[in-house]
Amino acid sequence: MKLLMTKGKIFLAACCCLLFSSCFKDKVTRTYTLQKPVFASKASVLANIKAEAAHPIKESGKIYWFGKWIFMSDPARGIHIIDNANPAAPKAKAFIALPGNVDIAVKGNALYADLFTDLLVLDINDPLNPVLKQTIKGAFPERNYVNGYFLDTSLVIVDWIKKDTTVDVETDIIDMPGFGCPNCSFAQLSSGSAKASDGKGGSMARLALVNENLFLVNTGTLKSYSISSNFDPAFQGDLNLGWGIETVYPFKDKLFIGSNTGMFIADIQNPAQPQLLGSFTHARACDPVVADDKYAYVTLRTGNICTGTTNQLDILDVSNVMQPALVKSFPMTNPHGLGLKGEFIYLCDGKAGLKVYDVSSKTSIKLKQQLDIAEAFDIILNGNLALVVGKDGLYQFQIKTDGRLEFLSHYKFS
Repeated sequence: MKLLMTKGKIFLAACCCLLFSSCFKDKVTRTYTLQKPVFASKASVLANIKAEAAHPIKESGKIYWFGKWIFMSDPARGIHIIDNANPAAPKAKAFIALPGNVDIAVKGNALYADLFTDLLVLDINDPLNPVLKQTIKGAFPERNYVNGYFLDTSLVIVDWIKKDTTVDVETDIIDMPGFGCPNCSFAQLSSGSAKASDGKGGSMARLALVNENLFLVNTGTLKSYSISSNFDPAFQGDLNLGWGIETVYPFKDKLFIGSNTGMFIADIQNPAQPQLLGSFTHARACDPVVADDKYAYVTLRTGNICTGTTNQLDILDVSNVMQPALVKSFPMTNPHGLGLKGEFIYLCDGKAGLKVYDVSSKTSIKLKQQLDIAEAFDIILNGNLALVVGKDGLYQFQIKTDGRLEFLSHYKFS
């Protein structure tokens, strides 16, 4: 009996060693790109905000469509200004250097943009000659920690010095991109149908305009500002939502808020006191959301800092806003931003490009069109026009009556 028990223990130990590789370690080499930040005085950066000659776009980011202008964030670098008077031939006009910028919104002559932890207000009466009017400090407090570096409140990161290094590691070491900066990316710095908004933002946005109010979400809180005086936002109130908040989408008197663990619905009939109505919980994943009176459409994706394991489109019944209910989930490749127009969803599905679905039947959606747009990221629908951001540029389409898209232009990144 003792012999059998001893053999059993040996067998169990061997299994544990195979299951947990710590028993058998092997040395391998790995190459990392380490990045060292270049700091500058925040005061000097703010004092030198101006429109420069158009820059090549290095990385696609969030977009805002206002009149004939397109404003696009080049994540952590600044904002590109593009003249879109003719959607068939957009023209780059200028660049505003704003280190740490990710989000943009525009109302009247005011452009609202983040610079790391702060929210800036620029006068763009002449978009090619912006003037800084206001700085709201600490609007995004979580942004003082960037790729493993803590930002002093008087400094900002304006560039990174990259250096490749090769090290010996053991095979059971787990990589944590974004912490300690192996293979860091500027894109890791982190993104409606509202009435009376002067422009259009994408579904990945953290800023939303509704009437005379600006709403923003940081990682844990919804904040409300009165912008009756466009250049001097006045804080009104906030709503604590927990943690992992990512996006905000306005529809009528509600905000649909995406987090990495679910969706929240907030009532803004009293903009100064947003009230939580209901929520829906899903598996951990990044998730922008769009909605109408009866349904919300949520994308969940993997391959990002949310460490999710699901790629899908969820359709939720929100007719009872107090108790959103899942109607059905549909598998996707790697969905990001999306837009809603009537019975059609326009979905940016990463490497699978842009997809157009007929969602008139919520339990049996139909793919009507799929366009080859490299790493489609976000989309804005503006009347009968669609603006799509991909890895290699801005695409514009005319939306036909049957929901399909007809190509107008491709503004390529240099």
